[in-house]
Amino acid sequence: LMKAAGYEKGITGLDYLVREVASFKLWSQAIQAMLQQTLNVQTNIRTAVESVWFDDVRSGKFDLAIGAIVSTLLDPSDYFNAWYGKGGPQNYSAWDNPKFIALLPQIDREVDAKKRLDLIRQAEAIMEEDPPLLPMSWEKINDGWYNYVKGHNPKDYFGIYDVVRLDTFWLDK
Repeated sequence: LMKAAGYEKGITGLDYLVREVASFKLWSQAIQAMLQQTLNVQTNIRTAVESVWFDDVRSGKFDLAIGAIVSTLLDPSDYFNAWYGKGGPQNYSAWDNPKFIALLPQIDREVDAKKRLDLIRQAEAIMEEDPPLLPMSWEKINDGWYNYVKGHNPKDYFGIYDVVRLDTFWLDK
């Protein structure tokens, strides 16, 4: 594929933008090594604090980037629009697929669960054929707590970014 794309000898000097997060920095080093060893793609890791990272990805000032995209709701109407919609606030790759975009309002408005799921599957099939990005991982963080901590129900929320209501926790001791 590299030869067919005109990069038979590899690629050098790519700007690899990495968020200043321990897990992203570690993953980036492994990804950098794999790209070099398997594809002869040489990257320069540039670690940035959140504010710089977000500014640079929004403006396209990177060749490769790694960071988290998050959603407030575990529902495609939220994250399909934000992550993959044209001009979406977290559409860092500036992906624009007209067939996908045409499905978004239909998904948002459909109230019949079976019909809506069919539309979602159509959107997913489009992304399989024309990937907007390459997912690196799905982070699963397990919570631990003492049995006297009450109000903490991790089954009720979506990811680490949904645990912001600490005012609902209390110690029963």
